[in-house]
Amino acid sequence: MKQLEGQLEERPKDKPLKKAVRSLRKDLLHSLKKYETQQALLCGRNSYSKTDPDATFMRMKEDHMRNGQLKPGYNVQIGTENQFIVGYSLHQRPKDTRCLKPHLKKIKAELRKLP
Repeated sequence: MKQLEGQLEERPKDKPLKKAVRSLRKDLLHSLKKYETQQALLCGRNSYSKTDPDATFMRMKEDHMRNGQLKPGYNVQIGTENQFIVGYSLHQRPKDTRCLKPHLKKIKAELRKLP
């Protein structure tokens, strides 16, 4: 990106080239910066919400139309022992199967053993 900005600093003499460089400076560099920021927000996820960048879009079941719309959300895991909550964790992964190992690691780190 910095290399592209450096090349655009030079003033071309050719009119069509001058117009193209002006268009690049005005519109495309701004879009490139915006896309790089969005890519950094994704952090390896498939999606994120513009109103809550930490949330991931998940298919929710509470929809009154029963069409399972995608909404921003978190996956909450709770660990219990003898009906007492011993640990919890929040995840950006929509499926429970991908949350179990990180959840158990967090509980083991906090309690120094698994319930």
